[in-house]
Amino acid sequence: MTFWQENYHFIKDVYDMRHQKMAEWMENVEKAIARIMADKVYTSAEFKRERDNFHGLCKDLEKVEVKKWLAHILEILMAERAKDQRKNEFDQLDALIKKHEELIPWVQKISIQVDLYWKCYAYGDELKPHIEFLEGIMMSSTREIAPSCVENVEELIERQEKALVQLETKRNVVKDLIEKGNSLLQNPEKPKFLDEHVSRIVVGWDDTKLKAQERLKLLQDTKSAWEGYAEGQDIIENEFNKAEEEMKKIKKRFNLESAKEDLAKRQQIFEKTKKSLQAVYDKIKSDYDTMCLTLPDDKKNLVQKELAALTEKMAVLSTFEEKVKKIEDFCNNLSIFDNTNKSLNDWMKKATEEMDKIKNHSHQMVPEDRVAVCMELQEDIAAKVLIIEANIAKEQELLPQGDSVPKDALEHKEELERIHKYVLGLQNKVKQECAAFSEDVKYWAEYRTGIKEFTPWLISAETESKAGLGKPSSLPESLALFEKIEVFDKKCLAHLKILESAETASKKMTTHQEADDQIAELMNRYKCVKKVSDTWLNKVNTLVQEWKLLDSTVNELNEWVAKDKSNEGEHQFSLEKMESTLSELKNIFKEKEKLVDNL
Repeated sequence: MTFWQENYHFIKDVYDMRHQKMAEWMENVEKAIARIMADKVYTSAEFKRERDNFHGLCKDLEKVEVKKWLAHILEILMAERAKDQRKNEFDQLDALIKKHEELIPWVQKISIQVDLYWKCYAYGDELKPHIEFLEGIMMSSTREIAPSCVENVEELIERQEKALVQLETKRNVVKDLIEKGNSLLQNPEKPKFLDEHVSRIVVGWDDTKLKAQERLKLLQDTKSAWEGYAEGQDIIENEFNKAEEEMKKIKKRFNLESAKEDLAKRQQIFEKTKKSLQAVYDKIKSDYDTMCLTLPDDKKNLVQKELAALTEKMAVLSTFEEKVKKIEDFCNNLSIFDNTNKSLNDWMKKATEEMDKIKNHSHQMVPEDRVAVCMELQEDIAAKVLIIEANIAKEQELLPQGDSVPKDALEHKEELERIHKYVLGLQNKVKQECAAFSEDVKYWAEYRTGIKEFTPWLISAETESKAGLGKPSSLPESLALFEKIEVFDKKCLAHLKILESAETASKKMTTHQEADDQIAELMNRYKCVKKVSDTWLNKVNTLVQEWKLLDSTVNELNEWVAKDKSNEGEHQFSLEKMESTLSELKNIFKEKEKLVDNL
């Protein structure tokens, strides 16, 4: 029996022990790797312990001697052992060696990561004081402050400016750290916490600087607000006094142009005062709001009461505006009042002209139309009287009353009084004219009735007079013609009375020029007809007389001849007498014929 076989159990125990230690070592390496790669973020000291432990385990990573020894010893020990045992032992050793071979590249990879992680943890340690510095600046820039006076604010401004100077001195260092962090971030195997580290310095720097600048601006604004608030108190008090003085200058003016100019001036002053006073108040309010961001409560209550008092005094703008508005309303009413008077004055001229036309130039209108026009004018005047009365009532409200009335106001009063008096006089005249024109309607009717009766007869008479007389062939016809002409002449005389009655009625009208013209024209036409009638009557009367003389002479001659032929007259017959009578008869006949021809 060999040495190895004799000491098999002892050597086997040694082998198992070293085999076990190899397995435990790999297990410890795996655990160390697991702790290093865990999600936990260590402190740099903690990670250093884990790193040193890992490096300690991995000093003899290859384990060449151990693996050779285990393989050699197992070969010796299993040389005379059963095949199954031999196989089992060698399988276990192969599995151990295989696991080791698989562990080596993993450990090598982890070693690189461990170095990277350590750099990241070292980077975190390097950041820490700077982060703490930024946090200190951030805390001082964001903590609550309550300065009670401008001196406190100035002290805080000085401190904040120093903090910004300190920040500026750290700029390059922080910039280098950020670049270093960004460089580490380029590695794909970087730990997760590295993003947070880099973010803390980047964001911390930006936020801290921003908050520090904001705090400095707040402090500077607060100082400006303290100073502006104090200064604004004096300025606004002066503005209040100016507004009060300007309000005292607001007065009514009764000259319209002067009132309008003064109103424009007051409106301009009000707008300027409102703009100026509102700007000062808004600045004080803004300063108050800024101060309230940092003021302690007791001081804030005091300032709040001061602002409330100023706000209450700002009512002076409403009072000022109300006074200007009253003057504006007064000017508008005065303008309406004045325009009404001017309009009434213009209307008075037209109404007077209309009245003159009705009275003196309306002869071409029939009385009915004159009455209608006159009544329309009367209604228009009545409407204007109501306007005047309303203007009188407005004048009582608009203009001052009593003994000491300003000259400009008195002119408005006198003008309105003049218009009122004139329109009332015109109204009375129109009433009288309208009454007179109403009587004219009756006379006009009488006139028109006579004209309507006279005109058709005149037309017929003119036609008859133009037709001429016939030529009678016997005495009876001449007598009949004379009788006809007598009737015609009587109608002429009768219708003359009708025309004269119409003329008499027309003369009673207020205006009768048109009637006079018409009657004159009809009278002229009548005279022509009457002249013809008179001529006819004279001619036919002469003709009848001649014809009667002729007829009487003929009868006388016949009686004489008959008498001469009798026994009684046989001795009385005279040839000379017969010739004389025949000659006379012949002359009469010629005269008769001549008269007939002249008809």
